[in-house]
Amino acid sequence: MTTIHILTDSGQDLVKSHDSFPEEEDSQPPTEELENHLRTLEVDEATIDFNRLNEAVNSSMTVFDLGRRRQRTAMDSNLAPIVHQCIDVPPRVAAVPGMWHYLALLRYPEFITSRWSQDDDVQEKFLGTQKDLYSNHLARLWWGAQLTYDKDGDHYFATHRLFNKQRLVNYVLDSSFRRYRPAAIAFAEELWNESGKNITSIAKRFNNSLSTTQLEARSKDEIRGQLTKIRDHVENTG
Repeated sequence: MTTIHILTDSGQDLVKSHDSFPEEEDSQPPTEELENHLRTLEVDEATIDFNRLNEAVNSSMTVFDLGRRRQRTAMDSNLAPIVHQCIDVPPRVAAVPGMWHYLALLRYPEFITSRWSQDDDVQEKFLGTQKDLYSNHLARLWWGAQLTYDKDGDHYFATHRLFNKQRLVNYVLDSSFRRYRPAAIAFAEELWNESGKNITSIAKRFNNSLSTTQLEARSKDEIRGQLTKIRDHVENTG
């Protein structure tokens, strides 16, 4: 039995009304006050390895230069599988926004702020909901790995490819099919080396096709085949 901490709505409101955090540099969340706005879930089939996760986060903040976009992307690619392994919870628990809010605000606020300090809306990286899997940073890493982990091969090859391009991971986690694993893996495997411009064009055409085809009835290979055809068309038409 593992105890999962959940930040309540009142705790979220407390952060939203904070005078400086997280917008002002070096500001901190109201940790002591937030401790009074937690509830817990007792989950049998879950474990969270904070020792390993702490080590990975601290190491990443030392090794990667967070002032450079490519280094931040590389860090995400490196950390996503580790976050997924360390936060070993079923999807129904991972779908609870308050768990990610607790982890971001009370466990890893410095990490989140450092990673997204150059972003226009840092607050959503702490308080983003599951409606948008891309918003909360730790949820973003976990769900990206969850959707692209190869269970049969026991590897995260597609996960690394997904996080190789910010435009790609943005699209996959923001899209209407964001919880359909075959589509997420197909995009990661097929488009990981495309330019951001091409990813946008291909994704737009793929989205248009969903009005006439049922996505859930199609396999990963069928989706990859369609992406290949769309990519060829985009490249040939400029």
